[in-house]
Amino acid sequence: MITQRTRMMLGVFLSLLVVAVCMSGSFRLAFSFPSEMTLLKGQDFVIDTGSPVVSVSPSDAPISNLLPWSGTSTRLSLDTKETGHTAVEFRLFGLIPIRRVSLSVQEPVMVVPGGHSIGVVLRSSGLLITGLAPVETVDGRHVWPARNADLEAGDVIISVGDQKIGTKEEFALIIDRAGREGRWVDILVEKADGSAVRRTLMPVRHRNGGFQIGLLVKDALAGVGTLTFYDADTGLYTALGHMISEGDSRRPVSMNEGHIVRATVTGVNPSRKGLPGEVLGTFLEGHDVIGTILQNGECGISGVLSEPLDNGHYPEPIPLGLQGRLRRGPAEVLTTIEGTSIERFSVEIEQIFTGSQSLSKGFVVRVTDPRLLSLTGGIVQGMSGSPIIQDGYLVGAITHVLVNDPARGYGTFAEWMARNAYMLSGTVELPEAGAALAKLAPGPAEACDNR
Repeated sequence: MITQRTRMMLGVFLSLLVVAVCMSGSFRLAFSFPSEMTLLKGQDFVIDTGSPVVSVSPSDAPISNLLPWSGTSTRLSLDTKETGHTAVEFRLFGLIPIRRVSLSVQEPVMVVPGGHSIGVVLRSSGLLITGLAPVETVDGRHVWPARNADLEAGDVIISVGDQKIGTKEEFALIIDRAGREGRWVDILVEKADGSAVRRTLMPVRHRNGGFQIGLLVKDALAGVGTLTFYDADTGLYTALGHMISEGDSRRPVSMNEGHIVRATVTGVNPSRKGLPGEVLGTFLEGHDVIGTILQNGECGISGVLSEPLDNGHYPEPIPLGLQGRLRRGPAEVLTTIEGTSIERFSVEIEQIFTGSQSLSKGFVVRVTDPRLLSLTGGIVQGMSGSPIIQDGYLVGAITHVLVNDPARGYGTFAEWMARNAYMLSGTVELPEAGAALAKLAPGPAEACDNR
């Protein structure tokens, strides 16, 4: 008969066994891989658990164009001499399936590195509310029509009455006319959660004689960033490495149209601990347009270039490094910190988050180049999208600075950006007149944005 003490000891033993298994390197290795991986043809790929606690074997699931594995229960090598698909399964003590990883081997994707400073201009589908302000009336009072109607920064004004709104000047005229006629205005807005609501307001006469409702709005967003890479055959490009969001929200700008233009760096405000710096650039919105923006996703903006862009350091395309290609160690970054000249600087890949759910924060990069550190303090705003090259492969891009340590920042994988920009296998007709068929991975935007 099993005593209570025996049960307790058995429970403690099993608990310790579970903890020991979960803390083992082989168990953690099994969960370090994403559920789906893409490899380049000829790229070495070995899984070595180093322990019989977790064994590894080719999956029994039927897969067309299966690629061969070789090795033992604790070490497997994949033959990547041909393109195709396969899967591997991790088993606890060789019996209990705990993880399955699907792999695809593709031909190398060749891209032209960026590093060019660009002006980014997005026009939203409506007017973005950037802030609220009181209206000072003719008798000196301060009233808040917009705030009282529950309008908020980050809301997007779609229409007033039945009239679609395209520019802030048009919106101001409609509000002023309604006020002079003594009419209420019915405003349709899109909230941060995607819902559409109507708000009714009465314009108030400002002390300067016009009528207002106390809103600060934008019909376009503009800023300076960096081009990451492009496909020389199709003109498809990607830049920034992170989403352009509305205000402090995490949703993308509701985009109606957008384009990128040539920009010139006129100076740099260096980063300091607790205070991110920025690249100071100039561009003319209607001039030197070099491409359209077709998508604004979590992996950055993407679209089609109207002309090839030269990179003196890499005049010919280089292979795109997929997620598994990135390793800890030295690399280089291409960026522009003066005029229009692209420069090369040394960096170090310090940490890689293989299971990251934030697509713009896939790894940590540290600036090691003395000249870049002296000029910028490390990473500054406007460097977002600066391509990172390691071992001859374009592996990622800088996306964010660590505010308390500006020499370090986050980066995103080039593979994620390529999927977002329709650069992997497959075909699709671009939503732009005259665009050629471009290479596309099935559901790239979904794979990137909904992760």
